[in-house]
Amino acid sequence: IGDVDGLGMALRMEICEKDGFTPSRALADKMFQKGLEGGIRAQGKTLGLVLDIGGYYKNTITLAPSLEITEEEMSLAYDLLDILLTESKRELNA
Repeated sequence: IGDVDGLGMALRMEICEKDGFTPSRALADKMFQKGLEGGIRAQGKTLGLVLDIGGYYKNTITLAPSLEITEEEMSLAYDLLDILLTESKRELNA
């Protein structure tokens, strides 16, 4: 993850190469596709995750949760993003 910015709970995370600067559209695309496919195991559940990806290089994930989000839901979202990022990186490097 290169740059993270935003205001309040509305955040943007830039997905980059290992150098933390070069945009990685391939990794963002892989994360997006795996999230849509579902089958992600986290906290005893099998889920999918729809990501909002944009930015100039199409490598920026926007997080804009409801103001009514619970701590449990935030924890689950963190776990899902971590799993998606880790598995997507592994698949791209295989």
